[in-house]
Amino acid sequence: MDPVVLEKYQRFVAGQGFVNEDAYAYQPDLRYGYRLKPNLSITVQNYSSALMVDKLPPWTINSNAEGFRAPSKDQNKPGARTLHVLGDSSSFGWGVDFEKSYPSLVVEKLNALSPFNLRNLSLPGFSSFQGKLLWQELGDVKKDDWVILSFGWNDSYPSLQTDRRHFELRNSLAGKVDWNLKHLLLFRWMRTWGLPVSIHEHKAGLRVPLKQYRENLEALVEGVREKGGRPVFVSVCNFAEYRDTVQQTAEDKKIPFLNFPAELEPYLSTVHDRFPDLFVTYFEAYGEGMEANPMLAFLFPDRCHPNEIGHSLMAEVLFETFKGEIR
Repeated sequence: MDPVVLEKYQRFVAGQGFVNEDAYAYQPDLRYGYRLKPNLSITVQNYSSALMVDKLPPWTINSNAEGFRAPSKDQNKPGARTLHVLGDSSSFGWGVDFEKSYPSLVVEKLNALSPFNLRNLSLPGFSSFQGKLLWQELGDVKKDDWVILSFGWNDSYPSLQTDRRHFELRNSLAGKVDWNLKHLLLFRWMRTWGLPVSIHEHKAGLRVPLKQYRENLEALVEGVREKGGRPVFVSVCNFAEYRDTVQQTAEDKKIPFLNFPAELEPYLSTVHDRFPDLFVTYFEAYGEGMEANPMLAFLFPDRCHPNEIGHSLMAEVLFETFKGEIR
């Protein structure tokens, strides 16, 4: 994200009397637009919705030196296989502690069968284009590692310019000069003078057009396979043509495909018995909303991001997919 836009956004939400506090966990980045601040540890109190302030459990974000989410204690097992996760906010574990996110819970279950490490490279707001950039820089997958690929919602988000175009503009010579200027206090102050700015006509589009989306998914799958890894598609809140595209790509490439939250519907009748304390917590937060929409038993109020119950159930479904393939 443009650093000036990020700063304006932070001022805007502060003026609304409600701050999605995790917004302050990120910093501008020339390659990706933004990323998690390295070596960070913050507890997020207010998030999800202004109506839910003080009603939802707080959660903690810890990051490593690379600027990716990490456990509070080192859990690395030398020589073990790795579950790599490239995705967006749902795979990042937005709204829950790292240890309660589905990637962490899957690895916990896998370790009962065979030693596994977790490398979660997911970041909120990331698209398949940013995922491909990440892979190019950090794709150190070994033979028999598993790689979860989970993009779609952000790809289909409306935008005046594609993610690819944003990247090209940021990394052009003029773009790099502009990027550095925006970090200067004097330049930020001059921006308030009301100087004329050029206006460009843009047609609304999508962050990653459908054709590019499929190309990105195919490139990620082939990149994983070239290194001997095993790719899996996980869709979370991915709808219409974008969901159909990833499903068709999975069929063409003969790899597993899991579609959430639809995969969780069969668990609805047992949630209150299996997670009684958490169920009460979310029911007290949502009230009549949960009665009107039972899916809120495992989703946050946006009806998209899985809550702690949702992550636990996602881990169960994914483990069932993996366990028969573990040797």
